[in-house]
Amino acid sequence: MLKKLKSLKDKFHYDDSEMPFLEHLEEFRKAAIRTVLALVAGVLLCLPFADHLIAILRAPAEPYIEKGIEEFFQDASLTLLIPEEALNETALIQGAGGTNYYNVKAEWVAPVSKKSTSGVIRLQFSEPAAAIKMWLTVSFFGGLLLSLPALVFIIGSFIMPGVRNIERKVISRIAIFSGGLFFAGIAMGYKITLPLALGLMLKIGGSLGGESIWFYNKYIAFALQLLLGFGIAFQLPVVILIMGKMGLVNSTQLREKRRHMIVGLLILAMLLTPPDVMTQMLMAAPLILLYEFCIWFLHFSGNRASPPMKEETDAEEKLKNLNEE
Repeated sequence: MLKKLKSLKDKFHYDDSEMPFLEHLEEFRKAAIRTVLALVAGVLLCLPFADHLIAILRAPAEPYIEKGIEEFFQDASLTLLIPEEALNETALIQGAGGTNYYNVKAEWVAPVSKKSTSGVIRLQFSEPAAAIKMWLTVSFFGGLLLSLPALVFIIGSFIMPGVRNIERKVISRIAIFSGGLFFAGIAMGYKITLPLALGLMLKIGGSLGGESIWFYNKYIAFALQLLLGFGIAFQLPVVILIMGKMGLVNSTQLREKRRHMIVGLLILAMLLTPPDVMTQMLMAAPLILLYEFCIWFLHFSGNRASPPMKEETDAEEKLKNLNEE
C-alpha cells in the first residue's frame, strides 16, 4: 500500500529530462482518456442519486411550490361543518366491522395558505423527454463535482513533472485558494442568492397579478447556471492576485480603474447569471467586495506601485546630468 502511494507521489516529482514530441503526445492522449473515464465514472455514480440532487436544487423554491392534493391533505388541518339536524338515528348505519357511523353530508373548510397571496410556483414539464434531460443534466454536473479530485490528480500528474519545486508550491497554494473560492461562491449562491432571487421574482409576479407556471427543467437549469456562475465569478481574486504577483497590476492601478472595473463586473455578472437584474446585482455586489479585497491585499503585500519604465529612468538620468553641467 505504501509503495503504491509512493509511486503515485513520484508522478508529481520534477523531471528535467527532455521527452520526444511523440511520447509527450502519447502522455497527453492517456491523460485525456483517463479524464473522460473519471468523468464518466462520476456521472454513472450520480445517476442513481439524481432525484436527491434535484431535491437539493429544488429546496430553495420548496416554500413556494404548489403542493399536490395528497401533500395538501397530509399537511392541512381540515374543518368539517355538519348540520345539527343531520345527526339523527336515521343517519346511523353499521359498518362491516360492527362499528356504527353517521352517514351525513358535511362541508369541509381548508385553511388558506399565506403563500397563496405572495405567489406560488406550479412546476410543469415542457416536453415528454424533459424529465430525462433534466435527470441527465443534473447527473452530469453532480458527476463533474464528484470526479473533480480525480480530474485534478490526472491533470496534475501530466503537468507537474515539468514544473519546478518553487513553482509547484505556488501552484498548489493557488489551487487550494481557487478551490475554496469556487465552493464558497456555490455556497453563497445556494444559501443566499437563489432564495432571495426566487422570493423577489415571485413577489413582483404576484403584485402584477400573474400566475407563476414554470417549466421544471428550466428552473433546474436556472439554479445550475446561477450556482456555476457564482463559482466561476469567485475566481476573480485568483486572477487579479496572480497578475499582481507577476507585476502586471498593482494596488494603485486597481484603485484608479475602480469605476471601469465596476462596469466590467456588472457585465460579467450579466453574462454568468440567468437574464434577470436581481441575480445579476446579487452576483456583482460580492464581486465588487472581492475586488476591493484585492486592492488592499496588494497594498499591504507591498505591491503598491509599478516600477518606473526604462524610458522614464533614462530621461531622468539625462535631466540630472544636464543640471549638473
